[in-house]
Amino acid sequence: MSGGDGETVRGGVLLVGAGGIGGPAAIALAAAGVRDLRVVDDDQVEITNLHRQILYGDDDVGRPKLEVFAEALRRRFPRLRVDRRSGRFTPSAAAALMPGVSVVVDATDNFASRFLIADVCRLTRTPVVHAAAVRWRATVMAVSADGGPCYRCLFEDLPTGDAPDCATAGVAGPVCGVAGALAADRALAILAGQRSIFGRIATYDGLTDSLRSVPVAARSTCALCGERAAISTIDASRYVLACASESEGDRDSGSPTDVEGDRDSGSPTHVEGGGPPIPVERSREGGSPIHLNTGDHDHG
Repeated sequence: MSGGDGETVRGGVLLVGAGGIGGPAAIALAAAGVRDLRVVDDDQVEITNLHRQILYGDDDVGRPKLEVFAEALRRRFPRLRVDRRSGRFTPSAAAALMPGVSVVVDATDNFASRFLIADVCRLTRTPVVHAAAVRWRATVMAVSADGGPCYRCLFEDLPTGDAPDCATAGVAGPVCGVAGALAADRALAILAGQRSIFGRIATYDGLTDSLRSVPVAARSTCALCGERAAISTIDASRYVLACASESEGDRDSGSPTDVEGDRDSGSPTHVEGGGPPIPVERSREGGSPIHLNTGDHDHG
């Protein structure tokens, strides 16, 4: 049975992560009328994923998630356009992923990726919804194109030492579904022009079946959106290796990569190593990112 054939929701969504949060989020977005979905993932379906990653089944184990993800969505929503981007959201890939995107849904499972996504979205003036699920708790936060309060207002910087995630601490499958549904709700509100969802973080506790939303204060000293913001470029040395691993060629070269995105197609028009640092800029007319400097090392 197909759905999502009602009124079309204008605007493209970039979904980073095709896992336990990304699946429910994609279903909700498509059912609500989103027609353009760009999905980034590089993983394969594993048997241990199936309790929470609802678009996959036993027969999909070992297949690329992105492939199965797109097939499952198209069966349900024939009008949905799924732009598959195999790989991870890395510093070198970010510029080619952002053009044509109206909102980003962060459905990743590690802090380094979340901070990278937060920084890229702030510098390209793109709204983002961060969603996470660990054990029995889900958290979702929407950040406007203007920034504060942003993800760094809340968490400031990457944690030192080991930090729990769903791979190490475990997660209840239904909690991922709640996180995905809340993320889709926030993304749809952004596409509809609503601003009341910004500046708050929603937390769901699966043990008490309680959902609460509390305000988040912007920090004037925030390095990303504060009065004297220090983050103006994407320098890969700012993020830990857990964020993503680049190809061997990228890791060995150690040179900065400037990527200029095609604002119409969203595909990279050229990639060149070296050259002076180029800050992230936003097109005044189209609103899509033009350049993104990835710093001295491009390994994420």
